[in-house]
Amino acid sequence: MLKYYAFLFLILGIALFYVYVKDPCNRQLRMDFADQHPSYEILDSGALEGSPETVRCQVSYRKPDAEQVYKDIWLYQHSKQGWEFSRILGTREAGQAGQGDDPRPRNDDQAASPRS
Repeated sequence: MLKYYAFLFLILGIALFYVYVKDPCNRQLRMDFADQHPSYEILDSGALEGSPETVRCQVSYRKPDAEQVYKDIWLYQHSKQGWEFSRILGTREAGQAGQGDDPRPRNDDQAASPRS
């Protein structure tokens, strides 16, 4: 019986590792964010919602020499090459009074332009 539980634990571990590697909100988002903002400190990232074609990822970060925490929502789309960054859907300053939990749109040139 112990072997059965050990085998199930191993399978669960492999499945969780696979999901972590394939989830664009983990490694892919962190690499893309570091490419765009190398001096920013990433505090957290994770998926908000998604489908087989698109996923919305939230990233919390701090700018250099600042205490304010910002949160962006990044959209990733699945293609033949894998998950690719599409655009930033919104941003907000975490904990700022009167902002609520909904991100406010960025400037049009930032929100609409996909990364090259």
